[in-house]
Amino acid sequence: MTKDFAHKLWIGASLENPETLNPAGSSLPTNLLIGSAGTGGGLYNSTANYSFNSAPDIIAKAAFEPGWGHYEVFGVVSQFRDRVFPNATAATPSAAGAFNDARVGGGIGANARGSLFHKHVDVGLHFLGGDGVGRYGTTGLPDATVRPDGTLALVRAYQALGTLEWHSVKWDIYTNAGGEYAARTAYLNSAGKGVGYGSTLFSNAGCSTETPPGSNGFTPGALTNCTGDTRNIIQGTLGFWYRFYKGPKGTVQWGPQYSYVVRNIWSGTGGGGPSGIENMFFTSFRYYLP
Repeated sequence: MTKDFAHKLWIGASLENPETLNPAGSSLPTNLLIGSAGTGGGLYNSTANYSFNSAPDIIAKAAFEPGWGHYEVFGVVSQFRDRVFPNATAATPSAAGAFNDARVGGGIGANARGSLFHKHVDVGLHFLGGDGVGRYGTTGLPDATVRPDGTLALVRAYQALGTLEWHSVKWDIYTNAGGEYAARTAYLNSAGKGVGYGSTLFSNAGCSTETPPGSNGFTPGALTNCTGDTRNIIQGTLGFWYRFYKGPKGTVQWGPQYSYVVRNIWSGTGGGGPSGIENMFFTSFRYYLP
């Protein structure tokens, strides 16, 4: 990392070794291998899966403070790989003709934050967009899906967040609004059937039809004819902190928070399907040591 003290410019790079999320979508072919479980004798968790990435992700960032505000631009280069077995579904399955399929994804993003009115008001913005960057969001939207031939297809994703805060001696009032989006990444197989993520041929006709539960009282009924691939997830948050005391004995404060979350799915046959909505309320009482 380098730093220019005169102009307050920081430039840095790092390596990240995330796992490729399980390929998302429906009617995916099974003639591929994207990873394997860890070994009990090594440092990897034997109950977790690890993908065969050819290299770690490369993350580069530059931050700049010109005198007002803090600004960042950054980029991610991601590596994805699977092994395809063209003859795995033949009448006599075999590994003949197997090959590795590698895909390079990544994205670009920017952050900005600044203060107004003698630091009583803070504003912030964040954006990231690219192919195969869903794993860098908070909601875990998909990185990739699979084409009919078993090769990987990266899902284009976008995420954005806005922040507004007001501060005084006793109060901190804040609101955040953000969303994450995963694009349709769909194909047709040789039989004309939809394959991949968010296909218009996938059925959502049963998404609003409740099914009876299982027999043990803890198994909800599974929906049928409801693909429900996520299009976007949006959340808004409003909250505050009130400080009862701040002095030589520390800080005592209380804060409630309300969040509203909505999940929308890609439309298919039978309509777009329902949206998932969640209302959440939290509260916290804290004491900070001096």
